Order: sequence, then C-alpha cells, then structure tokens
Amino acid sequence: MEVRIEHGISGAEIAVSRGDAIVIVDAIRASTTYVMAFASGADRIIPCSSREHLAEKYEDYPNSLKCGERLCKKIEGYDLGSSPVEMSNTDLMGKVLLSSTTNGSRMVVACRDSPLVVMGGFCNASSVAEFLKGRNIDTSIICSGRLGEQVIEDNLCGEFIKHLLMSSSEPFRLSKKEIEEACLVSPSYEMLSNAGLEGDFEKCMSFDSHSLVPVFDGEAFILL
Repeated sequence: MEVRIEHGISGAEIAVSRGDAIVIVDAIRASTTYVMAFASGADRIIPCSSREHLAEKYEDYPNSLKCGERLCKKIEGYDLGSSPVEMSNTDLMGKVLLSSTTNGSRMVVACRDSPLVVMGGFCNASSVAEFLKGRNIDTSIICSGRLGEQVIEDNLCGEFIKHLLMSSSEPFRLSKKEIEEACLVSPSYEMLSNAGLEGDFEKCMSFDSHSLVPVFDGEAFILL
C-alpha cells in the first residue's frame, strides 16, 4: 500500500489517473461539516460544483436541503450554510443535503472517477485510516487548499492521516495542541474569526471526535 499526498485539483487529477483511492481533506470546514451532518442523521450529501449544478440536482431531489457557502457566508436562499456547528445543532434525520462550498464540493467532482473516495478531517482521522488499511489500496490524500493556494490545516491534516496509515505506534511529529496552534495562523481561521464562527474552528480541531467515514458512491456521500 503506497500513500501519497497531493494538492488541489491538479493533484486530484494525478491521483485519479493512477487509480488511487482518495481521501479529500478540507479540514476547515467541509470535511468536518460532512461528518457533523451525518452525525445529525443526514441520509446522503450530494456535492455540487456550482450553484447551477445544485439547482439542477434540486429538481431531482425537491425535498432536499440546499447547503452552501462562499467565503464563510451562507448562500442567500439556501437552507443551511457549511457550518459544522450548524449541522450539529440541526435535526437532519433522513435528509438529503445538496452541498456547494468554496472548495470541497468542486474537489469531489474532480475526484469522482477514483475507485474509492472518502472525506477526512481531524475529526475522523483515525477512522479514515482504519477504513483504508482494511482495503489495502494505494491511496492519495488530497489537500484541497483554499482558492487555489495551499493552507496549513489541510497540509497538516494530510500528513496526520498519512502518518496514521503508515505507522501504528510512533507519535506524530507535532502534538495535537501544536497542530491547533499552527492552524490558528491560517487565513481560514482568520475568516472564521471575522465571521464570528470560532465554534466551527473548535469542531474542526476535535481530533477523532467521530468514527464516521463519508464514502462517495458516484453521486453522493453516504455511510456504509
């Protein structure tokens, strides 16, 4: 089993061309948002590459919830944004969610031809690693980045998940506290803080708070 770290859409395309399994890492916030939505009972989450794509999907799922944000702000007219705290505080039992986010949803579309795509963050890192170990398949961890640029939280989360996949006993090079402190200087945290969404950051840094692993079935993320 070979594990690589790639970055952005171009990295995703390389991983797909190799036939790798893919872990999409959008640590602040899409990965965490998806996990929290499933923890609140969501049945499936359909990633949409644009608002237009979401509108098309809504015709197929008229009882679904429209979820999306741009630069940490809920899209006008949508039911929910992309806040882990909001997902945690909302009863989503049996609901289909249509999701359009700044980075995460477009990354999923780029990865859709991979044989296996899962969503990973700090909140489910160990469970993602165990899920993939059981399948013994070459894996690429895709650090989504933000607006075409790498961000420290995705890079650290990608390294952390790779470490869990490759080592069963050695500690990671940084403590969880050091990881959190490093992520506090990220532009992603600054945007959350400016929007009064510090609680979302806490959710995103909740190491292994959940054992759920969202898996892409070709159209939507589901739980197996």
